[in-house]
Amino acid sequence: MNQLETQSVEITSQLTTNRHRRVNQYIRSRKVGKGQHGEVFLCTDESNHGRQVALKIVKRSNPRDRIKLLRRNHQQNPGGLPPLSSTEHSVRKEITVMKKCRHGNIVRLFEVIDDPQQDKIFLAMEFLAGGPIQWSNTQHQPVLSIQQTRRIIRDVILGLEYLHHEGIIHRDIKPANLLWTHDRTIVKIIDFGISHFIPPITSTKSHMEGDSYPDLFPESDLLRRIGTPSFLAPEIVWFSDDRKRTCPTTSCDTLTSNTLTIHDGITVMPLQRPPITKAIDIWSLAVTFYCLLFGHTPFSVPASANENAYHNEFVLYNQICTQDWFVDETMGADRMTTGGRHPKDPTSDGFIIVDLLDRMLRKNPRDRATIPELKVSDDIYLFGPSNLHLLCQRNPWILRDIANPKEWLHRTSPTANEITICRWMKKASKRFSDLLSTHRVRAY
Repeated sequence: MNQLETQSVEITSQLTTNRHRRVNQYIRSRKVGKGQHGEVFLCTDESNHGRQVALKIVKRSNPRDRIKLLRRNHQQNPGGLPPLSSTEHSVRKEITVMKKCRHGNIVRLFEVIDDPQQDKIFLAMEFLAGGPIQWSNTQHQPVLSIQQTRRIIRDVILGLEYLHHEGIIHRDIKPANLLWTHDRTIVKIIDFGISHFIPPITSTKSHMEGDSYPDLFPESDLLRRIGTPSFLAPEIVWFSDDRKRTCPTTSCDTLTSNTLTIHDGITVMPLQRPPITKAIDIWSLAVTFYCLLFGHTPFSVPASANENAYHNEFVLYNQICTQDWFVDETMGADRMTTGGRHPKDPTSDGFIIVDLLDRMLRKNPRDRATIPELKVSDDIYLFGPSNLHLLCQRNPWILRDIANPKEWLHRTSPTANEITICRWMKKASKRFSDLLSTHRVRAY
Protein backbone atom coordinates (compact mmCIF):
# COMPACT_ATOMS: atom_id res chain seq x y z
CA MET A 1 0.00 0.00 0.00
CA ASN A 2 3.00 2.28 0.49
CA GLN A 3 4.73 1.33 -2.74
CA LEU A 4 6.48 4.10 -4.60
CA GLU A 5 5.97 4.26 -8.33
CA THR A 6 8.89 5.34 -10.50
CA GLN A 7 7.10 6.12 -13.77
CA SER A 8 7.36 9.85 -14.47
CA VAL A 9 4.52 12.15 -15.50
CA GLU A 10 4.33 12.71 -19.25
CA ILE A 11 4.21 16.34 -20.35
CA THR A 12 2.62 16.89 -23.77
CA SER A 13 2.93 20.37 -25.29
CA GLN A 14 0.73 19.81 -28.31
CA LEU A 15 -3.00 19.17 -28.49
CA THR A 16 -3.48 17.26 -31.73
CA THR A 17 -7.16 16.41 -31.37
CA ASN A 18 -9.75 18.43 -29.49
CA ARG A 19 -13.16 17.28 -30.52
CA HIS A 20 -16.21 17.00 -28.30
CA ARG A 21 -15.53 13.37 -27.38
CA ARG A 22 -11.78 13.13 -27.93
CA VAL A 23 -8.67 14.79 -26.46
CA ASN A 24 -5.55 13.36 -28.10
CA GLN A 25 -5.63 9.64 -27.26
CA TYR A 26 -8.34 10.04 -24.60
CA ILE A 27 -11.94 9.14 -25.52
CA ARG A 28 -14.23 11.16 -23.29
CA SER A 29 -17.24 9.64 -21.53
CA ARG A 30 -19.44 10.88 -18.67
CA LYS A 31 -18.65 13.69 -16.25
CA VAL A 32 -17.56 12.33 -12.87
CA GLY A 33 -16.73 15.49 -10.96
CA LYS A 34 -16.57 19.27 -10.88
CA GLY A 35 -14.10 21.40 -8.96
CA GLN A 36 -13.49 25.09 -8.41
CA HIS A 37 -11.42 25.43 -11.58
CA GLY A 38 -12.69 22.75 -13.94
CA GLU A 39 -14.62 19.60 -14.72
CA VAL A 40 -13.51 15.96 -14.56
CA PHE A 41 -14.52 13.36 -17.15
CA LEU A 42 -14.11 9.59 -17.28
CA CYS A 43 -11.98 8.75 -20.31
CA THR A 44 -10.50 5.72 -22.04
CA ASP A 45 -6.79 5.89 -22.87
CA GLU A 46 -6.38 4.30 -26.32
CA SER A 47 -2.58 4.33 -26.04
CA ASN A 48 -2.57 2.29 -22.83
CA HIS A 49 -4.76 -0.81 -23.45
CA GLY A 50 -7.99 1.10 -22.88
CA ARG A 51 -7.06 2.15 -19.33
CA GLN A 52 -9.68 4.31 -17.64
CA VAL A 53 -8.47 7.73 -16.51
CA ALA A 54 -10.02 10.81 -14.98
CA LEU A 55 -9.38 13.78 -17.27
CA LYS A 56 -9.52 17.15 -15.55
CA ILE A 57 -10.14 20.04 -17.96
CA VAL A 58 -9.20 23.49 -16.69
CA LYS A 59 -9.43 26.86 -18.42
CA ARG A 60 -6.33 29.02 -18.08
CA SER A 61 -8.45 31.93 -16.92
CA ASN A 62 -11.99 32.73 -15.89
CA PRO A 63 -14.01 35.95 -15.46
CA ARG A 64 -12.85 36.30 -11.84
CA ASP A 65 -9.23 36.45 -13.03
CA ARG A 66 -10.07 39.39 -15.28
CA ILE A 67 -11.82 41.18 -12.41
CA LYS A 68 -8.74 40.68 -10.21
CA LEU A 69 -6.57 42.02 -13.00
CA LEU A 70 -8.63 45.19 -13.21
CA ARG A 71 -8.79 45.67 -9.45
CA ARG A 72 -5.16 44.97 -8.59
CA ASN A 73 -3.39 45.60 -11.88
CA HIS A 74 -1.75 42.19 -11.69
CA GLN A 75 1.53 41.80 -13.52
CA GLN A 76 3.17 38.64 -14.78
CA ASN A 77 5.49 37.14 -12.17
CA PRO A 78 9.23 36.69 -12.79
CA GLY A 79 10.10 33.70 -14.93
CA GLY A 80 6.91 33.88 -17.00
CA LEU A 81 4.70 32.51 -14.23
CA PRO A 82 0.99 33.39 -14.25
CA PRO A 83 -0.24 36.08 -11.80
CA LEU A 84 -0.75 35.04 -8.18
CA SER A 85 -4.29 33.92 -7.28
CA SER A 86 -5.14 33.35 -10.96
CA THR A 87 -6.69 30.11 -12.15
CA GLU A 88 -3.59 29.16 -14.14
CA HIS A 89 -1.37 29.82 -11.12
CA SER A 90 -3.47 27.38 -9.05
CA VAL A 91 -3.28 24.78 -11.82
CA ARG A 92 0.51 25.18 -12.05
CA LYS A 93 0.78 24.58 -8.32
CA GLU A 94 -1.42 21.49 -8.52
CA ILE A 95 0.63 20.05 -11.38
CA THR A 96 3.94 20.78 -9.64
CA VAL A 97 2.80 18.98 -6.48
CA MET A 98 1.21 15.99 -8.23
CA LYS A 99 4.25 15.40 -10.47
CA LYS A 100 6.22 14.51 -7.35
CA CYS A 101 3.62 12.36 -5.59
CA ARG A 102 4.33 8.61 -5.80
CA HIS A 103 2.40 6.88 -3.07
CA GLY A 104 -0.28 4.22 -2.79
CA ASN A 105 -2.62 6.57 -0.90
CA ILE A 106 -2.23 9.56 -3.22
CA VAL A 107 -4.06 9.87 -6.53
CA ARG A 108 -1.66 9.48 -9.45
CA LEU A 109 -1.09 12.02 -12.24
CA PHE A 110 -0.27 10.33 -15.58
CA GLU A 111 -0.06 13.11 -18.15
CA VAL A 112 -0.39 16.87 -18.56
CA ILE A 113 -1.47 18.24 -21.96
CA ASP A 114 -0.37 21.86 -21.95
CA ASP A 115 -0.50 23.40 -25.40
CA PRO A 116 0.27 27.16 -25.16
CA GLN A 117 -1.95 27.74 -28.22
CA GLN A 118 -4.99 26.39 -26.37
CA ASP A 119 -7.07 28.04 -23.64
CA LYS A 120 -7.35 24.82 -21.63
CA ILE A 121 -4.98 22.55 -19.72
CA PHE A 122 -5.73 18.81 -19.44
CA LEU A 123 -4.68 16.60 -16.51
CA ALA A 124 -5.00 12.83 -17.01
CA MET A 125 -5.18 11.21 -13.59
CA GLU A 126 -5.85 7.86 -11.99
CA PHE A 127 -9.57 7.06 -12.02
CA LEU A 128 -10.82 6.01 -8.60
CA ALA A 129 -13.98 4.12 -9.43
CA GLY A 130 -15.06 3.58 -5.82
CA GLY A 131 -15.98 7.25 -5.54
CA PRO A 132 -15.89 9.55 -2.49
CA ILE A 133 -16.44 8.26 1.02
CA GLN A 134 -20.09 8.24 2.06
CA TRP A 135 -20.12 9.05 5.77
CA SER A 136 -23.67 10.11 6.76
CA ASN A 137 -27.31 9.62 5.84
CA THR A 138 -30.05 12.22 5.37
CA GLN A 139 -30.55 12.35 9.15
CA HIS A 140 -26.84 13.20 9.65
CA GLN A 141 -26.16 9.84 11.25
CA PRO A 142 -22.96 7.85 10.63
CA VAL A 143 -23.11 5.03 8.06
CA LEU A 144 -19.61 3.61 8.57
CA SER A 145 -18.63 1.09 11.21
CA ILE A 146 -15.78 1.81 13.63
CA GLN A 147 -13.60 -0.73 11.82
CA GLN A 148 -14.27 0.90 8.43
CA THR A 149 -13.46 4.30 9.89
CA ARG A 150 -10.16 3.00 11.26
CA ARG A 151 -9.14 1.64 7.84
CA ILE A 152 -10.01 4.94 6.15
CA ILE A 153 -8.19 7.11 8.67
CA ARG A 154 -5.18 4.78 8.56
CA ASP A 155 -4.92 5.18 4.78
CA VAL A 156 -5.21 8.97 5.04
CA ILE A 157 -2.54 9.04 7.76
CA LEU A 158 -0.15 7.18 5.44
CA GLY A 159 -0.88 9.56 2.58
CA LEU A 160 -0.42 12.64 4.78
CA GLU A 161 2.76 11.25 6.30
CA TYR A 162 4.22 10.92 2.81
CA LEU A 163 3.10 14.42 1.78
CA HIS A 164 4.52 16.02 4.91
CA HIS A 165 7.80 14.14 4.46
CA GLU A 166 7.99 15.65 0.95
CA GLY A 167 7.26 19.14 2.29
CA ILE A 168 3.68 19.27 0.97
CA ILE A 169 0.74 20.61 3.00
CA HIS A 170 -2.57 19.51 1.47
CA ARG A 171 -4.75 22.22 3.11
CA ASP A 172 -8.13 20.67 2.19
CA ILE A 173 -8.43 17.25 3.84
CA LYS A 174 -12.12 16.33 4.04
CA PRO A 175 -14.31 13.30 3.16
CA ALA A 176 -15.09 14.65 -0.32
CA ASN A 177 -11.35 14.60 -1.14
CA LEU A 178 -10.93 10.96 -0.09
CA LEU A 179 -11.81 8.45 -2.79
CA TRP A 180 -12.00 4.66 -2.86
CA THR A 181 -10.30 2.44 -5.41
CA HIS A 182 -12.65 0.32 -7.54
CA ASP A 183 -12.67 -2.58 -5.04
CA ARG A 184 -13.05 -0.26 -2.03
CA THR A 185 -9.94 -1.59 -0.31
CA ILE A 186 -7.77 1.54 -0.46
CA VAL A 187 -8.53 5.22 0.13
CA LYS A 188 -6.55 7.86 -1.75
CA ILE A 189 -6.20 11.61 -1.24
CA ILE A 190 -7.19 13.82 -4.19
CA ASP A 191 -7.41 17.53 -5.10
CA PHE A 192 -4.15 19.44 -4.66
CA GLY A 193 -5.51 22.71 -6.02
CA ILE A 194 -4.68 24.71 -2.88
CA SER A 195 -1.74 22.67 -1.62
CA HIS A 196 1.44 24.36 -0.46
CA PHE A 197 5.07 23.31 -0.68
CA ILE A 198 7.76 24.05 1.90
CA PRO A 199 11.21 22.56 1.19
CA PRO A 200 12.08 19.96 3.87
CA ILE A 201 14.79 21.20 6.25
CA THR A 202 16.91 18.13 5.58
CA SER A 203 16.75 18.60 1.83
CA THR A 204 19.83 19.99 0.08
CA LYS A 205 17.78 20.94 -2.98
CA SER A 206 14.15 21.47 -3.87
CA HIS A 207 12.08 18.38 -4.51
CA MET A 208 10.21 20.43 -7.07
CA GLU A 209 11.62 20.76 -10.54
CA GLY A 210 13.28 24.04 -11.48
CA ASP A 211 13.92 27.07 -9.31
CA SER A 212 10.45 28.62 -9.57
CA TYR A 213 8.88 27.06 -6.49
CA PRO A 214 9.37 30.16 -4.26
CA ASP A 215 7.30 32.12 -6.80
CA LEU A 216 4.71 29.35 -7.14
CA PHE A 217 4.46 28.87 -3.37
CA PRO A 218 5.13 32.23 -1.64
CA GLU A 219 5.19 32.09 2.14
CA SER A 220 2.42 34.68 2.33
CA ASP A 221 0.07 32.25 0.56
CA LEU A 222 -0.22 30.21 3.77
CA LEU A 223 -1.96 33.13 5.47
CA ARG A 224 -4.86 33.04 3.02
CA ARG A 225 -8.12 31.76 4.46
CA ILE A 226 -8.83 29.17 1.78
CA GLY A 227 -10.26 25.67 2.03
CA THR A 228 -13.53 24.28 3.33
CA PRO A 229 -14.73 26.44 6.28
CA SER A 230 -15.85 23.63 8.64
CA PHE A 231 -12.47 21.90 8.25
CA LEU A 232 -10.18 24.91 8.74
CA ALA A 233 -7.79 24.98 11.71
CA PRO A 234 -7.94 27.77 14.36
CA GLU A 235 -4.68 29.32 13.18
CA ILE A 236 -6.18 29.70 9.70
CA VAL A 237 -9.41 31.40 10.85
CA TRP A 238 -7.71 33.35 13.65
CA PHE A 239 -9.16 36.80 14.41
CA SER A 240 -6.98 39.59 15.75
CA ASP A 241 -9.79 40.82 18.02
CA ASP A 242 -10.77 37.43 19.48
CA ARG A 243 -9.61 38.57 22.90
CA LYS A 244 -12.17 41.37 23.03
CA ARG A 245 -15.00 39.22 21.71
CA THR A 246 -14.55 36.09 23.80
CA CYS A 247 -12.50 36.88 26.89
CA PRO A 248 -14.53 37.07 30.14
CA THR A 249 -14.16 40.56 31.64
CA THR A 250 -13.14 39.12 35.01
CA SER A 251 -10.15 37.18 33.70
CA CYS A 252 -8.70 39.10 30.74
CA ASP A 253 -5.82 40.46 32.76
CA THR A 254 -4.34 36.99 33.23
CA LEU A 255 -4.00 36.36 29.49
CA THR A 256 -0.50 36.13 28.08
CA SER A 257 0.17 37.18 24.49
CA ASN A 258 1.42 33.93 23.01
CA THR A 259 -0.47 31.18 24.82
CA LEU A 260 -3.89 29.60 24.61
CA THR A 261 -5.74 30.02 27.88
CA ILE A 262 -9.05 28.50 28.94
CA HIS A 263 -11.50 30.50 31.09
CA ASP A 264 -14.91 29.07 31.97
CA GLY A 265 -14.83 26.63 29.06
CA ILE A 266 -13.83 29.29 26.52
CA THR A 267 -10.44 29.14 24.84
CA VAL A 268 -8.95 32.58 24.32
CA MET A 269 -6.85 32.81 21.20
CA PRO A 270 -3.40 34.40 21.44
CA LEU A 271 -2.98 38.02 20.44
CA GLN A 272 -0.60 36.93 17.71
CA ARG A 273 -1.47 34.38 15.04
CA PRO A 274 0.12 30.95 15.69
CA PRO A 275 2.41 29.69 12.91
CA ILE A 276 0.78 28.05 9.89
CA THR A 277 2.39 24.62 9.53
CA LYS A 278 1.53 21.09 8.43
CA ALA A 279 -0.42 20.85 11.72
CA ILE A 280 -3.38 22.35 9.83
CA ASP A 281 -3.69 19.01 8.01
CA ILE A 282 -3.85 17.20 11.36
CA TRP A 283 -6.77 19.41 12.39
CA SER A 284 -8.61 18.76 9.11
CA LEU A 285 -7.92 15.04 9.49
CA ALA A 286 -9.41 15.17 12.99
CA VAL A 287 -12.56 16.91 11.72
CA THR A 288 -12.80 14.25 9.01
CA PHE A 289 -12.34 11.53 11.66
CA TYR A 290 -15.11 13.13 13.73
CA CYS A 291 -17.44 13.24 10.68
CA LEU A 292 -16.95 9.54 9.98
CA LEU A 293 -17.64 8.68 13.63
CA PHE A 294 -20.68 10.89 14.26
CA GLY A 295 -22.15 11.82 10.87
CA HIS A 296 -21.75 15.59 11.34
CA THR A 297 -18.99 18.15 11.82
CA PRO A 298 -17.78 19.16 15.32
CA PHE A 299 -18.36 22.87 14.62
CA SER A 300 -21.39 24.20 12.74
CA VAL A 301 -23.74 27.17 12.64
CA PRO A 302 -27.32 26.33 13.77
CA ALA A 303 -29.90 26.31 10.99
CA SER A 304 -31.87 29.09 12.71
CA ALA A 305 -28.89 31.41 12.82
CA ASN A 306 -28.69 34.74 11.04
CA GLU A 307 -29.02 34.31 7.27
CA ASN A 308 -26.18 36.75 6.63
CA ALA A 309 -23.34 34.68 5.16
CA TYR A 310 -20.59 36.82 6.66
CA HIS A 311 -22.18 36.66 10.10
CA ASN A 312 -22.55 32.87 9.89
CA GLU A 313 -18.95 32.58 8.78
CA PHE A 314 -17.77 34.60 11.78
CA VAL A 315 -19.90 32.48 14.15
CA LEU A 316 -18.38 29.29 12.72
CA TYR A 317 -14.81 30.60 12.89
CA ASN A 318 -15.36 31.87 16.42
CA GLN A 319 -16.53 28.37 17.42
CA ILE A 320 -13.45 26.80 15.86
CA CYS A 321 -11.14 29.22 17.65
CA THR A 322 -12.73 29.30 21.09
CA GLN A 323 -15.32 26.57 21.71
CA ASP A 324 -14.98 22.96 22.82
CA TRP A 325 -16.61 20.20 20.76
CA PHE A 326 -19.49 17.93 21.69
CA VAL A 327 -19.41 14.13 21.69
CA ASP A 328 -22.55 12.10 20.94
CA GLU A 329 -23.56 9.22 23.19
CA THR A 330 -22.71 6.68 20.46
CA MET A 331 -20.39 6.59 17.46
CA GLY A 332 -20.27 4.69 14.17
CA ALA A 333 -23.02 2.75 12.44
CA ASP A 334 -22.49 0.05 15.09
CA ARG A 335 -23.48 2.65 17.74
CA MET A 336 -20.57 2.07 20.07
CA THR A 337 -20.86 3.90 23.40
CA THR A 338 -18.50 6.87 23.74
CA GLY A 339 -18.83 7.82 27.38
CA GLY A 340 -19.34 11.48 26.43
CA ARG A 341 -16.79 14.25 26.00
CA HIS A 342 -14.75 12.99 28.98
CA PRO A 343 -15.14 9.17 29.20
CA LYS A 344 -14.41 7.60 32.58
CA ASP A 345 -13.25 4.11 31.62
CA PRO A 346 -9.66 4.40 30.29
CA THR A 347 -9.77 0.86 28.86
CA SER A 348 -12.85 1.48 26.68
CA ASP A 349 -12.73 2.25 22.96
CA GLY A 350 -14.76 5.37 23.69
CA PHE A 351 -11.99 6.69 25.95
CA ILE A 352 -9.24 5.81 23.47
CA ILE A 353 -10.98 7.35 20.44
CA VAL A 354 -12.10 10.54 22.22
CA ASP A 355 -8.59 10.93 23.63
CA LEU A 356 -7.19 10.51 20.11
CA LEU A 357 -9.56 13.20 18.81
CA ASP A 358 -8.67 15.42 21.75
CA ARG A 359 -4.97 15.31 20.88
CA MET A 360 -5.69 16.08 17.22
CA LEU A 361 -8.11 18.95 17.93
CA ARG A 362 -5.83 21.04 20.13
CA LYS A 363 -6.37 24.74 19.45
CA ASN A 364 -2.65 25.42 19.73
CA PRO A 365 -0.88 23.80 16.75
CA ARG A 366 2.24 23.29 18.87
CA ASP A 367 0.27 20.96 21.15
CA ARG A 368 -1.45 19.06 18.34
CA ALA A 369 -0.53 15.41 17.72
CA THR A 370 1.85 14.66 14.87
CA ILE A 371 1.49 11.91 12.29
CA PRO A 372 4.13 9.65 13.95
CA GLU A 373 2.34 10.08 17.28
CA LEU A 374 -0.95 9.03 15.71
CA LYS A 375 0.68 5.85 14.44
CA VAL A 376 2.49 4.70 17.57
CA SER A 377 1.64 6.60 20.76
CA ASP A 378 -2.02 5.97 21.42
CA ASP A 379 -1.60 4.99 25.07
CA ILE A 380 -3.85 2.59 26.96
CA TYR A 381 -4.18 3.36 30.65
CA LEU A 382 -5.43 1.40 33.67
CA PHE A 383 -6.16 2.72 37.11
CA GLY A 384 -3.78 1.28 39.70
CA PRO A 385 -4.15 1.17 43.49
CA SER A 386 -2.92 4.73 43.96
CA ASN A 387 -2.53 6.43 40.56
CA LEU A 388 -2.77 6.07 36.79
CA HIS A 389 -0.38 3.49 35.32
CA LEU A 390 0.68 3.09 31.73
CA LEU A 391 -0.31 -0.38 30.59
CA CYS A 392 1.20 -0.56 27.12
CA GLN A 393 2.00 1.36 23.97
CA ARG A 394 2.32 -1.56 21.58
CA ASN A 395 -1.24 -1.79 20.33
CA PRO A 396 -2.56 1.72 19.55
CA TRP A 397 -6.04 2.07 18.08
CA ILE A 398 -4.76 2.97 14.62
CA LEU A 399 -2.70 -0.24 14.43
CA ARG A 400 -5.39 -2.54 15.72
CA ASP A 401 -6.22 -5.51 13.44
CA ILE A 402 -2.77 -5.34 11.78
CA ALA A 403 -1.07 -8.74 12.09
CA ASN A 404 2.51 -7.44 12.41
CA PRO A 405 2.45 -3.80 13.59
CA LYS A 406 6.24 -3.47 13.82
CA GLU A 407 6.77 -4.65 10.25
CA TRP A 408 3.87 -2.47 9.03
CA LEU A 409 5.32 0.63 10.72
CA HIS A 410 8.67 0.06 9.02
CA ARG A 411 7.16 -0.71 5.63
CA THR A 412 4.85 2.31 5.62
CA SER A 413 7.47 4.82 6.79
CA PRO A 414 8.31 7.43 4.11
CA THR A 415 11.99 6.85 4.86
CA ALA A 416 11.79 3.08 4.42
CA ASN A 417 12.48 3.31 0.68
CA GLU A 418 15.35 5.74 1.27
CA ILE A 419 16.86 3.39 3.86
CA THR A 420 16.55 0.45 1.44
CA ILE A 421 18.27 2.42 -1.35
CA CYS A 422 21.01 3.55 1.03
CA ARG A 423 21.68 -0.01 2.16
CA TRP A 424 21.75 -1.20 -1.46
CA MET A 425 24.24 1.53 -2.37
CA LYS A 426 26.46 0.64 0.57
CA LYS A 427 26.42 -3.04 -0.40
CA ALA A 428 27.11 -2.20 -4.05
CA SER A 429 29.97 0.09 -3.03
CA LYS A 430 31.47 -2.61 -0.82
CA ARG A 431 31.22 -5.20 -3.60
CA PHE A 432 32.86 -2.79 -6.04
CA SER A 433 35.67 -2.11 -3.54
CA ASP A 434 36.15 -5.85 -3.04
CA LEU A 435 36.39 -6.36 -6.80
CA LEU A 436 38.98 -3.61 -7.08
CA SER A 437 41.01 -5.11 -4.22
CA THR A 438 40.90 -8.56 -5.83
CA HIS A 439 41.96 -7.13 -9.18
CA ARG A 440 44.93 -5.32 -7.57
CA VAL A 441 46.06 -8.48 -5.77
CA ARG A 442 45.99 -10.48 -8.98
CA ALA A 443 47.93 -7.73 -10.79
CA TYR A 444 50.78 -8.09 -8.33
